[in-house]
Amino acid sequence: MIFRFVHRGWLFLLILLFVPVPSSAFYEAARGDNGVSLRGFVDAGAGLTRNPADHSAYGDRGETVWNGDLRLLANAWLGGHFRVDANILEYIRSAPSPDPAGLRGDAQGVERSSLLAWQQQDSGDPEAGLVLDRLNLRWTGENSELIVGRQPVSLATTFFFTPNDFFAPFAARNFYRVYKPGVDAARFDLRLSDLSQFTLIGVLGYHEEQDASNGWSRTPDWGRTSLVGRLTRNRGDFEWGLVAGRVRDYRVFGASLQGDLFHWLGIRAEGHYQDTEKDNQRNGLEISLGLEHRFAGSLTARLEYFFHGSGYHSMAEADRALITGAAPAGYLGRNYTAFDLSYEFSPLLTGEFLLLRNWTDSSGLFSLYAVYSLSDESEIALTAILPQGDEPVAATGRSEFGSLPVRFSLEYRFYF
Repeated sequence: MIFRFVHRGWLFLLILLFVPVPSSAFYEAARGDNGVSLRGFVDAGAGLTRNPADHSAYGDRGETVWNGDLRLLANAWLGGHFRVDANILEYIRSAPSPDPAGLRGDAQGVERSSLLAWQQQDSGDPEAGLVLDRLNLRWTGENSELIVGRQPVSLATTFFFTPNDFFAPFAARNFYRVYKPGVDAARFDLRLSDLSQFTLIGVLGYHEEQDASNGWSRTPDWGRTSLVGRLTRNRGDFEWGLVAGRVRDYRVFGASLQGDLFHWLGIRAEGHYQDTEKDNQRNGLEISLGLEHRFAGSLTARLEYFFHGSGYHSMAEADRALITGAAPAGYLGRNYTAFDLSYEFSPLLTGEFLLLRNWTDSSGLFSLYAVYSLSDESEIALTAILPQGDEPVAATGRSEFGSLPVRFSLEYRFYF
């Protein structure tokens, strides 16, 4: 059944690639305070990957990878107070050799119900799927707002390493961040004054289920339900925040700040202490501090430091945890830095350079990213990822970033 959706979707995709349409919306209607808008997005990409030489962890040394996404985005507003947002994602992609578990520097797949996801993949065949990425109802009052349903949730203030982004965070090396995956949640924002706000977020948790389409159960695991509150206040040129609550199996207590110093140096910081409720998990202090400045001529520089207190002191220690299954998803080391330069070469061309460094095992990752605007509704993006560090041997990682493949990819994006 799913391939029927995929075949129809890709026929639609091919039509869109060669028939230009306005980027605002392909359908829009409004009457008074009521209305509806339908928009779409296409992402088609291909690339070459060179895997580490350890064939016990990877397949072929060199592989060709490709992907395609088709999104339908629907918005409806009712009476000035209610709004419905939906985002349906259909995708198809090649099935390259997976990175060794836990050595990716990424979080696990999005923890949300498999009830609204359909996926099919036979051994060696491309992976195809259809997922309801967002579906939520928003009510807006004079000083408050309530959002219920599948929605993106983030409390982050830093950019690359975001310890306070507890739900489906982006990896530091991810450049394209337009569509953050949604989780099953309820969010309430209350403006206490012109300078302060209180936010309360509840997120449903699920248990892992290998046979499920997205790896998670259909019904909630109430023991993994999260409830987090945040209080923010603007004072001077900074926004100060306090965060506390329960995130899955952890109790968290933290803070954040963001603002400008002397209207020249941007400062961002966030972090928390996580206190585990299970004996096989690690407590730790998670802190990220970032500095940024935009120079004349559109050059922007960012430097960020991340202390990962629940990480491991050595790769050997991390390997033992990976073998026993005790290692959590995400980063493995304890000290990281990110240095980023972005520059607008012309109104149509922007480029970015990112250097990530794991100081625990002395591995690194160089990334180059360039985006060229073809029109108001389309662009092409080139990405190069060059890891540096000791490659794995006999499926045992000797460095975190050194276990990643070299990759060059080209993507075409089209908004309609």
